Amino acid sequence: MKKMKTIGISLLPVCSWLLVQVIVSAGGAMILFLLPAILRMMGLNDSGIMAYLEREYLYLISVAMNAVFLIPGFFWYRFLVRKEACTEQGKAVFHFRAWMRLLLFGMCLQLVVSLFLSGAEILFPKIMENYGQVMESLGVNKPSFWSALYVAILAPVTEELIFRGLTLKILQRAFPFTVANVIQAFYFAVIHGNLVQGLYAFVIGLLLGKIAEKYGTLKGSVLCHFSVNVSGLLLGSIPMGLPAMAAGAVALACLIVLLRDRDTIQIE
Repeated sequence: MKKMKTIGISLLPVCSWLLVQVIVSAGGAMILFLLPAILRMMGLNDSGIMAYLEREYLYLISVAMNAVFLIPGFFWYRFLVRKEACTEQGKAVFHFRAWMRLLLFGMCLQLVVSLFLSGAEILFPKIMENYGQVMESLGVNKPSFWSALYVAILAPVTEELIFRGLTLKILQRAFPFTVANVIQAFYFAVIHGNLVQGLYAFVIGLLLGKIAEKYGTLKGSVLCHFSVNVSGLLLGSIPMGLPAMAAGAVALACLIVLLRDRDTIQIE
C-alpha cells in the first residue's frame, strides 16, 4: 500500500510541470490571438512580429513554462532534501576533474545515441523517417536562439530537478535506489512522447540517476545532461552515415571506460 501511494505521489512533479505547461500554453495562445489587434491599434505592422512569434512559439512557451516551474520546484526540492542533510556523508566529491569527466561522458553518450540512430535508420527506415519529422518540427536540425536556450540550459536544469531531484527523492522513500531509478527513468522516457526518443531517454535517465546518487547533488546530472543536449544540437545538422557511426563506435569504447571509472559513475 505504501509503495503504491509513493508511486502516486511521485507523479506529482511531472503532473505539476504538465499543468504549468497547459496554463502557460493557454496564456500564450491568448496573447497570439489578441496581439495582432493590439499592434494595429498602436499603428504597428504586425506581420513580421506575428511571423516570428508563430515560428518560435513552441520554444517560447517551453522557455516560459520551465522558467515558471523552476522557482516553486526548487523550493519543493529543498524541502525534500532538508531532512537528508546529515545523510550525504560518503558521497563522491564533485571536484573539477569530475566536471571534466561528466562533460566528456555526456558528449560520448550523445555520440553513442548517434550510432544507435544511424543503425536504426538502416534497420527501421519508416520509424526513423517519422522520428526525423518529429525532430525537424522541434527545430533540432536548425536551432534558433530560443530553442538553444531551452534545449541547452532550461531543459537540463528543469528535467533534472523533476526526475533526478523530486521524483527520485520521493520514490526512494519506499523503494531501494535501483528500483526508484528505473521508475524515474521510465517516466523520463514517456514524457519524450515517441518510441525512438523514449528508448534512449530511458537509458540516459538511468545513467543520470546514478550520477545524481553518486554525488548526492543535481550538479553532476545537470552538467552531464547539458553536455548531452549541447552535443545533440551540434550534431543535429550533421548527416548520419559512416563517419557518424565510426565516431559513435569510438565514443562507445570511451563510454565503457568512463562507466568503469570510479570518478565518473563506476557501474559494476
